[in-house]
Parts: sequence; structure tokens; C-alpha cells
Amino acid sequence: MTQTAHIDLKDGRRLDFAIRTSCKSRSVRLKLDAREGLMVTAPIGVPVARVVELVAGRSDWITERLRRFDEVGHRLTAAEAVRPHAIDLPALCESWPVEYRETRARTVVARTDRSGRIVVSGAVEDARACQAALRRWLARRAKRTLLPWLESVSEETGLRFSDMGLKNQRTRLGSCTADGRISLNCKLLFLPRELVRYVLIHELCHTLVHNHSSRFWAMVRRYEPKTDALRGRMREGWRSVPVWAQRV
Repeated sequence: MTQTAHIDLKDGRRLDFAIRTSCKSRSVRLKLDAREGLMVTAPIGVPVARVVELVAGRSDWITERLRRFDEVGHRLTAAEAVRPHAIDLPALCESWPVEYRETRARTVVARTDRSGRIVVSGAVEDARACQAALRRWLARRAKRTLLPWLESVSEETGLRFSDMGLKNQRTRLGSCTADGRISLNCKLLFLPRELVRYVLIHELCHTLVHNHSSRFWAMVRRYEPKTDALRGRMREGWRSVPVWAQRV
């Protein structure tokens, strides 16, 4: 069963959201998506007024997430025609010049040549197609580098994972399933090396503790003593991601 409700945010906006009840849910959970908005899942029997009260208690978090969504959307709109001429990957200490070559092909592809350049070829007058081709190149580069890196940190810490996948999500740099499968965001390559290592350790710790309890953070700090300082820099890391790398 799904019901609707709303809260008034401190910035003056009214936020409508859906409340879905679930017999499997033991607590009220919030999911905020840039496209679908706020979805709340609650255990059966929890009054709507109580759910609204709990959601209102998270208004600061909701406002900040909405601000980030608005900022990303504005940047994407403003940069629709951007074709980068260099790609810097601080995580790998790499810088790649990008060259565009128009051909008769209707599609656009991005490949690395022997001179260490990324050559984008095809219908390169289509900026969005060029960006999509570069995101595919980024995913390939991430696959070749992040998996060995995760394996190395796993060996160093003794924290094991079952498998790894790559995604290009808007707001999550990593995740870990209950069976130890870690997903990493290919945008990690735009972050400084120490932040990437922190994310890898964070997700590896989730293979043993599947929440953000004090026990979990104690484990993360054991493997990364600078955890608190690095957590504070994660927003800075997101700002280093170029607009063309954002998946639309």
C-alpha cells in the first residue's frame, strides 16, 4: 500500500513524498533519488503522522541532498556542449590529452593510441555522443585499474570480497552487498589517491559489518587512521569530477 504526504523544508520548498508499507521492513527508511524524488518505506502499522515526523527530522539531510542534485543538474545543463581536451585522473597520477577526429562513421568511439592520447573519432560534432564515448573509455580504464587496486588493499588488510563491479552513479562512490560483492564508481579515478584508498577500505570493512555502527567506524579507523579527516574531504572529491563524466 502506498500513501502520499509532504513536509515543508527550511528553504521554503514543499516536498511531497510517497510512503510505502512493507511487512519486511523493521524501521522507517528514506531513499532520495534525483529523478524519482523521496520514497519512504515503513513497517506496517506505523501511523502516517509518525512517519512524517521522522522524515521531518531528516530535513537537513534532505535539503543538502536536493541542493547537490540541483547543483549537478545545473552543471550538466550548462556543460552540454563541453568536449574536454584533456582528462586528468589524480587517482592514477595520469593526464591524457584528447584529440577529436571527424570521420564518416555515424557513431563515436574513444580509444587510446600508442602516443598516449585518447582519440575520439566518428560524428564528433555531437558533443553528447563524445561525452558518452569518453565515459565508456573511463569505465574501461577504471576496470583495468580499480580491481587490481582493490585486490591489493584486500591483501594488505586481510579483508576479503567475493566479486567487484563498476558503476557510474551520481551520488554513491561505492557499495557492498551482504555476500561481499563490492561495486565501485568509475568516477573514483578523479579523486586524490588517498580518498580512493579510503573508499576501498570503507567498502572492504562492509564485508564484515553491514552498517555504519560504531563498530564499523572503529574497524575503518583501524585500517585507515586518517578516516575522520578523509571523510571530511569527500565533498571536495565530488567537486573534482568533471561535468562530462556525469551520467545523464
